[in-house]
Amino acid sequence: MRKSIPYGVVILIIFGLLASPAAAVRVTLVGEVNDNQQFVADGQIYEIDNNAVGDDLVFNHIAQRVKVVGQIKSVRESGESDAYQVIKVESFEVVEE
Repeated sequence: MRKSIPYGVVILIIFGLLASPAAAVRVTLVGEVNDNQQFVADGQIYEIDNNAVGDDLVFNHIAQRVKVVGQIKSVRESGESDAYQVIKVESFEVVEE
């Protein structure tokens, strides 16, 4: 009985670690940053995750057309029925129109 408990804990930890990366989807999108510091592409609005590359995009490239590579995840606040999309920007480049 004592040996089965540690094995169960290890299995739960492994499943927890494997489930996290599956929640985010890596994409390439072309759009622009609006005045609310959100990325808009194909009519979809994405909140920009807080990291150095995302901050550079938000503060230095508002209203410019950019190609963004990043990971998208859906976030649902507790008590809310609707989820919103968050993009963690990994890289971007300004696109000439």
